[in-house]
Amino acid sequence: MLIFHGQQNQQITSFSSARFYNYISLNMLETDDFIRLFRISGMGHCTTGPGAWMIEQSRNENTRFRAESNGLAAVVEWVEGTAPEMIEKTKFVNDTVVLGVERKRRHCRYPFRNTYLGSDSNLPESWQCMLIGS
Repeated sequence: MLIFHGQQNQQITSFSSARFYNYISLNMLETDDFIRLFRISGMGHCTTGPGAWMIEQSRNENTRFRAESNGLAAVVEWVEGTAPEMIEKTKFVNDTVVLGVERKRRHCRYPFRNTYLGSDSNLPESWQCMLIGS
């Protein structure tokens, strides 16, 4: 199960999904075998927001069917043996695909978090997954 929760969600706090994930982890063994939570910085309730929030679900000139950036491809790859450690999302100019990519961001699986390394913050390689509190 892949769970995404926008950290700018004004209807349901993003702490709810972390609490749910932690509850499952305390009561079941090998949680990482079947559930992954991705907290999406700059995403509102399911969509929109100033962050890189759009996961590509279709194939067009701006996107490809890759596990790194497509939820369905990530699940397929997980079933075939490789669980997702991060998922890349895209912010299109004015949230319009035909206007092109504004930025991309790799969002880390919980309990890891995105940490800015420097350079151009619009590039996914300017960010790294680190454990919370480290």
